[in-house]
Amino acid sequence: MSTSLYHADYGALRTLLRDVRRQAGMTQAQMAEALELGQSYVSKLERGANFVDLLLYIRWCQACGVKPGEALDRLLSGEKAK
Repeated sequence: MSTSLYHADYGALRTLLRDVRRQAGMTQAQMAEALELGQSYVSKLERGANFVDLLLYIRWCQACGVKPGEALDRLLSGEKAK
């Protein structure tokens, strides 16, 4: 499997993270604050300019009040964020 930032599976992960953030009612700036990152870094993650690290994925989900495993189940099933 390709490790490219532009692989379809990686695109699905970015979409999931963006959907989870929005569903939590958070802006990119609020997410950045919760993760102690800059807003531009959050934007780059969502646009595919940076890889999502596993620990960042976990912290992202926690900041949104979503269990990381549940979000992963959504990703694997192709389900949209609830």
